[in-house]
Amino acid sequence: MKMSHRNDKVWNYTTPGIPDDLFIRGEVPMTKQEARVITLSRLRLTEDMTVWDIGAGTGSISIEMALQCKRGKVYAIERNPEGIELITKNMEKFQVYNIEVIEGSAPEVLDKLPVPDRIMIGGAGEQLEEILDYSDKVLKVNGLIVTNCITIETVYDTLNWLEKHEYEDIDVVCVSVARAKKVGKRHMFQGLNPIYVISGRKGYAYNLS
Repeated sequence: MKMSHRNDKVWNYTTPGIPDDLFIRGEVPMTKQEARVITLSRLRLTEDMTVWDIGAGTGSISIEMALQCKRGKVYAIERNPEGIELITKNMEKFQVYNIEVIEGSAPEVLDKLPVPDRIMIGGAGEQLEEILDYSDKVLKVNGLIVTNCITIETVYDTLNWLEKHEYEDIDVVCVSVARAKKVGKRHMFQGLNPIYVISGRKGYAYNLS
């Protein structure tokens, strides 16, 4: 008799870029697959890191970070109750349990969290500068801050802050993706909203002066 080997895991691969339709989704915005891959590449994670995901939304980036930080911990910070519920459901779906969900607004809820190796900012609203200021105080030297921006103003404000605080290896990439969609018997490309992924490394000069 031939035995079947059942695997209950939703995502069995080590490569990033979980398809969007595998996540449980609601009305909360979610970082799309292609932008997520670029974001993860800028975070440069290792297995034992402590990572903050500020404005975690549905938890798509938190899930992928947790899969890479198997011996580490991801703190998913989200103020939207629907987002909290979606993150929790996606943790269960992907069987990822090294995520701690923190309900509330940043930077107010950040003071009790462990010192991070990496900080991901996916949603900051009008609190961007305050969040960046607090992040700079606690982030380890050589730690990375990565932000996902959708407005020109946020791009400008983030770059201005990183340069003012003498962050190093500042990098900006615009992720503009078009996916093929079937129309009748043919295919056409449909564009997604562009996202700017900005990263910077905390150096010694500013923070130790």
